[in-house]
Amino acid sequence: MSREIYSSLSGAKAAWLQMESLANNLSNTNTAAFKEQRITFKAAEIHPAPLGDSYVMADEVYYDMSDGPMRATGDQHHLALQGPGFFMVQGQDGVRLQRAGNFQRDNENMLVNQNGEFVLGDGGPIEIPDRQDFTVARDGTIRTTSGEELGEIRMVEVDAVMPVGHAQWEAVQGTRKATDTEMIQGSLEGSNADPVRGMIELVEASRYFEAYQKAIQTTDTLDGRTNEIMRSR
Repeated sequence: MSREIYSSLSGAKAAWLQMESLANNLSNTNTAAFKEQRITFKAAEIHPAPLGDSYVMADEVYYDMSDGPMRATGDQHHLALQGPGFFMVQGQDGVRLQRAGNFQRDNENMLVNQNGEFVLGDGGPIEIPDRQDFTVARDGTIRTTSGEELGEIRMVEVDAVMPVGHAQWEAVQGTRKATDTEMIQGSLEGSNADPVRGMIELVEASRYFEAYQKAIQTTDTLDGRTNEIMRSR
């Protein structure tokens, strides 16, 4: 088998990886506070000669953490963040960070996320008095409509995060109190994935994949013909 096929194979693998990432972005364009994944690639040379072997490989996988569009819902339980901060929730596997603020009250009047995990305040989980409405200030302070202060919903900022699934994150090097983030009640942050750009890039990646497939098939055909010629001698 010719070595050239491996260069085409690496290109096809990179194009497939790009398509998977773009398809995931597109499938989450309506997911609250979804952050778009981006991948960069680099060429790796095995031999520096002009006709030496070269391959393509993934260089960096990162997430665009810019704010998504705000959508007003009018639901007092819905909270959106503007700025680089995160909510903190207490799950079975420990404290997690998330941007999605589509919260609700459980049967015990605790403020929880869609998975039933407690939303954390400065003093722990947030409990709301039964059948009482509440307001949330931009700094996260939560009060009943009668003026009783219930605590402050935690907003934290981090230098780096690692995705842990279910649109949640884990701080790589600890957290600190958010100073450049505001909380908006009655709204949800939308996905920052651009569906139009995503579709264009997905079409481009699929064409690259097809081109690499054809290159692999051509190399395989030439190898077969070469072998036939060698056997006929």
